[in-house]
Amino acid sequence: MTPEEHAQISDESRARVERATRNHPALPEPGCVLKVGDGRGFVLEYLREVPPSVLREARKQKLRLRPRRWLRVVVTAAHCLGKLPPANAMAYWEERTYNLLGSIDGGKPNICVACLFVDPVADIAVLGAPDNQASQEMYDQAEAYEALVDVAPALRIGTPRTGRGWILSLDGHWVPTSLTVHSTLFGVALSTGPTEGGMSGSPILNDAGLAVGVVVIGEETVGELSGPQPVLERDLPGRFVGCARAAKKAA
Repeated sequence: MTPEEHAQISDESRARVERATRNHPALPEPGCVLKVGDGRGFVLEYLREVPPSVLREARKQKLRLRPRRWLRVVVTAAHCLGKLPPANAMAYWEERTYNLLGSIDGGKPNICVACLFVDPVADIAVLGAPDNQASQEMYDQAEAYEALVDVAPALRIGTPRTGRGWILSLDGHWVPTSLTVHSTLFGVALSTGPTEGGMSGSPILNDAGLAVGVVVIGEETVGELSGPQPVLERDLPGRFVGCARAAKKAA
């Protein structure tokens, strides 16, 4: 195949993708995807129950407080952290803090995040704001984290189903992919179509534009499955998933 023929095929493929994306209003803004180390992460929004004791205290002070609050975290592939935090509940804050968050365009680099959860087997991690009480530097880093994450478009959790899905290309466009859901002894397993190096940590969307998984393993050969990929409903802790189901019903 000549370079001219290859370029023509690439242009035709790009045009098909653009038509598919344009006709799919449910897809979120690509700004929901951030830079995490050498890979990516994405902003996930979830509902968190406010503890009853906090609600009672608010009523005593005649304050109106909703029983649920929307919170945001960054979900990524565990291997994007570079190294895992220590398996110690009393680890110092700096042992769980990583200076690797930034905007996908590189305009806001080197923002600190705290690792809230990591599963090295499923290869998934959840990141949040660093401890703003630890030092003035961490206070400033927490402000930078919130300035980046709070204004980014946020994804919500959905259910994976076999069929068409979406992943974000390296040039920042949603491209269709094939989702294959398998039933195993350990629950649902998810595979996608081809991915590329540098996509680790990217969200995997179902056809409704909801996040169902994370890209952690890749296969660039067309026709080959890339997986298993982490499934958010299965591999995230219940505090992120339980209220997410309630949010889907309320939406």
